[in-house]
Amino acid sequence: MTACHCCGAEVDESGALDLDLGLPPGARDAERRAGGNVLLAGDAAYVRCVLPVELTGDLELWFGAWMRVTTAAARRAETAWGSPSLRLTGTFAHDIKPWDDLHGAKVTAEVREPDEPPELVQHPLLDHTWDRDRVLGAFLVELPVSVQQKLRGPWSIERTAGLTPHLLDDGLRFAGPGRTVFVDTRKAQGTPAERFLEMALSGAPDVPEDQQFLVRDGVELRHALWLTTNSGGHEFYGHVARFGELLLVTCLYDDPADHAWARHVLNSVRYGA
Repeated sequence: MTACHCCGAEVDESGALDLDLGLPPGARDAERRAGGNVLLAGDAAYVRCVLPVELTGDLELWFGAWMRVTTAAARRAETAWGSPSLRLTGTFAHDIKPWDDLHGAKVTAEVREPDEPPELVQHPLLDHTWDRDRVLGAFLVELPVSVQQKLRGPWSIERTAGLTPHLLDDGLRFAGPGRTVFVDTRKAQGTPAERFLEMALSGAPDVPEDQQFLVRDGVELRHALWLTTNSGGHEFYGHVARFGELLLVTCLYDDPADHAWARHVLNSVRYGA
C-alpha cells in the first residue's frame, strides 16, 4: 500500500487479480469429471481453463473460464488432467463485458504448470494490454483493487477497493464494511458553477469553518462539508460544480480516520477523462 499524495489515504498497488466467470450457459446440470474440471452436458463438453489478460497499471487479470470442446477431447482431458502434454482446441464459452463477440471465438489451451488447469494461449484478448478502468469498471462486484468508475456522461470517480457497486434510479452506490458512497449527477443548463453549488447547498447543515472547504480547480468548484451524527457515524458531503453540471458525492463511514478516504474519493472525481 502507498499513500495518496493529496489526502494521505492508502491506495492499493499493482498485482494480479482472479475473477471466476462461472459455469457456461446450459451447463449447470452437467456431469462433472476430473474433479469438476471437465463437464459433459448432453452433446456439449467443456474444460475449465484460465485466461490471463494484461491491463494497464501493471495489473494482470486471470479469468477462471471454460472452453467448449468435443466429447472426445473432454475425455482426453479427463485422462490427462494436469499433464504438460495436454493441449486442447475449441471455442470460448463466455461473453465478457466490456468486450463483444467473445462467445464462440476459436481458442487453444495448454498446460503450462503441472497439475494446474490449461492456460489459454490463443484467444482474442491475448497479446494486448487493455485499459484497467474500462475493463474493471464493467464488473459490478467487489474488487480488491481500486478502479476509476465511469458515471453518467463524462464523469468518473474512484471506486475504492472492497466496495460493491449498486445501480440506483438516481445514481450509484458503492458499499462495503464501514464505508458507503452515494454518487449522483445533475444538470441545469446555463447555470454557472457558483450558482449551481449554491442551489445544491440549500438546506445543508450548518457546520464550523474547520469542517468544510471550498476550492476552485480551473473551471470547477470543489466543496465539501462533514459532520458527526448523534449515533457516532460520520458523514462527508462533497460537490464538484461546473457550468451547467454538478456531481454530488456523499461518503458515510464509521471510523473517523476514514475522513482522509472520503477526501480522496472526492479528489478522484474527473470530468471528461
